[in-house]
Amino acid sequence: MSTNSDHEQRMHPRWILKSNVSVFERQSKEYLGLLVDCSEQGVMISTYDQLQPGTTLQIDLVDIAPHANSRRTGQCRAEVVWCDKITPSLYGSGCRISQQDDTFDVMLKGYSHAHE
Repeated sequence: MSTNSDHEQRMHPRWILKSNVSVFERQSKEYLGLLVDCSEQGVMISTYDQLQPGTTLQIDLVDIAPHANSRRTGQCRAEVVWCDKITPSLYGSGCRISQQDDTFDVMLKGYSHAHE
């Protein structure tokens, strides 16, 4: 686990989401948790299980676009940088994005524009 000061050394601002975005492990389709916030370079997800720093994840983000009747799925590869217990039953994990598809990029940009 890392200290709070480690979390504050981010290079990019984080955007807190105003809607639910589910996070799944791509290969197994296993539900990992919810996206808490994001930036151009990373995401924070809440999970029931502790994720080990250094773990590389292949993840799918799934949301329902505002004013749309369809869901979007964006894919990325991300490395777990830190993991802290945030409640007795939830963990928060900060992940650095290393690869992303176009849909994932559009989704993140949409979350950032919701704060402008």
